[in-house]
Amino acid sequence: MSSRPTKQDLKNMIADAGVENVLLFDIDGDLIESTEFEYDGNFAAMSGMIATMCKETIIDLEYGEMDKITIHADKGLVVINKFNKDYYLASFSKDGSKLGLIMKTMDSIISK
Repeated sequence: MSSRPTKQDLKNMIADAGVENVLLFDIDGDLIESTEFEYDGNFAAMSGMIATMCKETIIDLEYGEMDKITIHADKGLVVINKFNKDYYLASFSKDGSKLGLIMKTMDSIISK
Protein backbone atom coordinates (compact mmCIF):
# COMPACT_ATOMS: atom_id res chain seq x y z
CA MET A 1 0.00 0.00 0.00
CA SER A 2 1.32 3.42 -0.91
CA SER A 3 -0.36 5.47 1.83
CA ARG A 4 -2.50 5.02 4.89
CA PRO A 5 -6.30 5.09 4.58
CA THR A 6 -7.99 8.48 4.51
CA LYS A 7 -11.06 9.63 6.40
CA GLN A 8 -12.99 9.14 3.15
CA ASP A 9 -11.77 5.52 2.99
CA LEU A 10 -13.16 5.00 6.49
CA LYS A 11 -16.50 6.54 5.51
CA ASN A 12 -16.59 4.36 2.38
CA MET A 13 -16.09 1.30 4.55
CA ILE A 14 -19.19 2.19 6.55
CA ALA A 15 -21.16 2.49 3.30
CA ASP A 16 -19.64 -0.56 1.57
CA ALA A 17 -19.47 -3.04 4.47
CA GLY A 18 -22.30 -1.71 6.61
CA VAL A 19 -20.22 -1.40 9.77
CA GLU A 20 -21.11 1.14 12.44
CA ASN A 21 -17.66 2.60 13.10
CA VAL A 22 -14.13 2.49 11.73
CA LEU A 23 -10.89 3.82 13.13
CA LEU A 24 -7.23 3.99 12.21
CA PHE A 25 -4.64 3.80 14.97
CA ASP A 26 -0.92 3.28 15.37
CA ILE A 27 1.01 0.55 17.16
CA ASP A 28 0.81 2.53 20.42
CA GLY A 29 -2.99 2.79 20.28
CA ASP A 30 -2.95 6.46 19.34
CA LEU A 31 -5.91 7.50 17.22
CA ILE A 32 -4.94 8.66 13.72
CA GLU A 33 -8.38 8.95 12.11
CA SER A 34 -11.92 7.81 12.78
CA THR A 35 -15.48 8.12 11.64
CA GLU A 36 -15.90 10.32 14.72
CA PHE A 37 -17.85 8.07 17.02
CA GLU A 38 -18.07 8.64 20.76
CA TYR A 39 -14.92 7.68 22.69
CA ASP A 40 -13.00 6.83 19.52
CA GLY A 41 -9.70 7.64 21.26
CA ASN A 42 -10.50 5.17 24.03
CA PHE A 43 -11.40 2.49 21.50
CA ALA A 44 -8.14 3.16 19.65
CA ALA A 45 -6.16 2.75 22.89
CA MET A 46 -7.98 -0.49 23.79
CA SER A 47 -7.59 -1.83 20.23
CA GLY A 48 -3.88 -0.97 20.37
CA MET A 49 -3.52 -2.94 23.60
CA ILE A 50 -5.35 -5.92 22.07
CA ALA A 51 -3.15 -5.76 18.95
CA THR A 52 0.03 -5.59 21.03
CA MET A 53 -1.00 -8.53 23.23
CA CYS A 54 -1.98 -10.63 20.20
CA LYS A 55 1.22 -9.72 18.35
CA GLU A 56 3.32 -10.81 21.35
CA THR A 57 1.35 -14.06 21.66
CA ILE A 58 1.90 -14.86 17.98
CA ILE A 59 5.63 -14.16 18.37
CA ASP A 60 5.86 -16.36 21.49
CA LEU A 61 4.08 -19.19 19.68
CA GLU A 62 6.37 -18.71 16.65
CA TYR A 63 3.36 -18.46 14.31
CA GLY A 64 4.92 -15.77 12.11
CA GLU A 65 3.41 -12.33 11.63
CA MET A 66 0.00 -11.29 12.92
CA ASP A 67 -2.32 -10.03 10.21
CA LYS A 68 -5.91 -9.83 11.51
CA ILE A 69 -7.72 -10.06 14.83
CA THR A 70 -11.39 -10.94 14.98
CA ILE A 71 -13.42 -10.62 18.17
CA HIS A 72 -16.86 -12.19 18.11
CA ALA A 73 -19.46 -11.29 20.72
CA ASP A 74 -23.08 -12.25 21.02
CA LYS A 75 -24.13 -8.77 19.86
CA GLY A 76 -21.33 -7.70 17.56
CA LEU A 77 -17.99 -8.09 15.90
CA VAL A 78 -14.67 -6.25 16.02
CA VAL A 79 -12.11 -6.74 13.26
CA ILE A 80 -8.60 -5.30 13.56
CA ASN A 81 -6.43 -5.48 10.46
CA LYS A 82 -2.73 -4.64 10.36
CA PHE A 83 -1.79 -2.86 7.17
CA ASN A 84 1.86 -2.13 7.74
CA LYS A 85 4.27 -2.42 10.63
CA ASP A 86 2.91 0.65 12.42
CA TYR A 87 -0.79 1.05 11.56
CA TYR A 88 -4.02 -0.83 12.17
CA LEU A 89 -7.55 -0.43 10.87
CA ALA A 90 -10.42 -1.45 13.19
CA SER A 91 -14.09 -1.86 12.39
CA PHE A 92 -17.04 -2.35 14.69
CA SER A 93 -20.25 -4.04 13.58
CA LYS A 94 -23.41 -5.20 15.32
CA ASP A 95 -23.89 -7.82 12.56
CA GLY A 96 -21.47 -10.73 12.87
CA SER A 97 -22.68 -12.24 9.59
CA LYS A 98 -20.81 -9.47 7.73
CA LEU A 99 -17.37 -10.82 8.61
CA GLY A 100 -16.49 -11.83 5.04
CA LEU A 101 -17.65 -8.51 3.60
CA ILE A 102 -15.80 -6.56 6.30
CA MET A 103 -12.56 -8.42 5.65
CA LYS A 104 -12.89 -8.02 1.89
CA THR A 105 -13.60 -4.29 2.24
CA MET A 106 -10.66 -3.82 4.63
CA ASP A 107 -8.35 -5.68 2.25
CA SER A 108 -9.42 -3.45 -0.64
CA ILE A 109 -8.71 -0.29 1.40
CA ILE A 110 -5.35 -1.62 2.54
CA SER A 111 -4.21 -2.70 -0.93
CA LYS A 112 -5.26 0.60 -2.51
